Amino acid sequence: MVEKIKNLTLNELVNELVDVQIQYIDRDKTTLLNENKFTGRILKVDPQEGISIRPDEDGRTIAVIPPSTEACWRDEDNLIHVSWKVFRLQEEREDGQHEWWDWQPSR
Repeated sequence: MVEKIKNLTLNELVNELVDVQIQYIDRDKTTLLNENKFTGRILKVDPQEGISIRPDEDGRTIAVIPPSTEACWRDEDNLIHVSWKVFRLQEEREDGQHEWWDWQPSR
């Protein structure tokens, strides 16, 4: 059984083990550009800066995702899953330009 996490605050996520899936999708909303999957532990949360996760496979890097529990749910083993679809909002950028992406919770 999969349970959407309700009424869980960001601070309650600290130290939790999470399974993360992030899919980057092109402007056509169907072409998968890249997929990032990893398991890790939540180190800290900040309502402005996001959720910081240390992936298990690389203890030196930190992944940061949006500060939201909308993309989180627990499985029957109490493991938290996080799934985001990230949509490209503009054409290819030129060097030095900012690239815009839209993060949407996914299930």
